[in-house]
Amino acid sequence: MLWGRGGLRGGNNVTGTMPKITAELILILGLFLTLPVRAELSAWEVLNRTLALQDAVEDYTAECSMIVNIPGVELPERHFKVYYKRPNKVKIDSEQAVFIPREAVTLGNLRRHLKQDTQVSLAGVGRRGEEKLYCVKLKPRGDSPNRVLVWIRSENWTPTRTEIWKGQTRLLGIDWSFAPVKERYWMPTSMVARIPSGLINDQGPGEVRLTWESYAVNTGLSDDLFRQ
Repeated sequence: MLWGRGGLRGGNNVTGTMPKITAELILILGLFLTLPVRAELSAWEVLNRTLALQDAVEDYTAECSMIVNIPGVELPERHFKVYYKRPNKVKIDSEQAVFIPREAVTLGNLRRHLKQDTQVSLAGVGRRGEEKLYCVKLKPRGDSPNRVLVWIRSENWTPTRTEIWKGQTRLLGIDWSFAPVKERYWMPTSMVARIPSGLINDQGPGEVRLTWESYAVNTGLSDDLFRQ
C-alpha cells in the first residue's frame, strides 16, 4: 500500500504528498537546528533574580552570634539581636561591644554596589553537582582594577560567595548560607568572612563567623526604633 493523492492505492509508482511533506519537515528542522541557542543567562538577568529576593524583605529581626578568630585579637563570642529595615537602617542590641560589617546584616547589600557608573558582567559559570554557579562581576566603568565578585546559585538565586578586590589584592572573602523563612523569604543563616593578613594586622589571616536564627520578617518595624 502507498499513499497517493486519492488515498490508499496499489501499484509500483511512488507518487503523492508524503515525500513532499517529509522534505518540508526536514527543511524546517534543519533551519531550527541552525538557529543560535542562548545557553546562559546574562549577568543582569542573574543579578536581578537575586535582587528580587532581597527586595522582598522590607525588614527583619534576628538573634545572632559572632565568633572572631583573628591573630592578636582577643574577643569572646558575642550574642546580640539585629534589627534591619530597607534600604540601610540597622540597629544592634547587645550587652557588649559588637563590631560587625554592615554588609553582613544588610543581606549583602548588592544595591549599594550598583551605582550609575557600575559595569556589570558575567565573569564565568561553574557547576557544583547538578547546580550552576554564576559569577557576576561589578566594577567601576573605566580602567579601575577594583571589583566585587558575587557567586550566585541557580537553585534559589542566593549568593554563596562574595569577594571584594582592590587591584590584585583580595580585601575580603565572604561565604554565605541561606535558608527559607516562612517558605518565602531566603535569609542568611551563616556567614564566614575570611580576612587576609595585613588588613587588620600582620600576624596572619583571620576569620569572622556570624550566624542568624529566630527570624521575624516583614513585621513593619518603625523608623523610630532606629532613632533610639
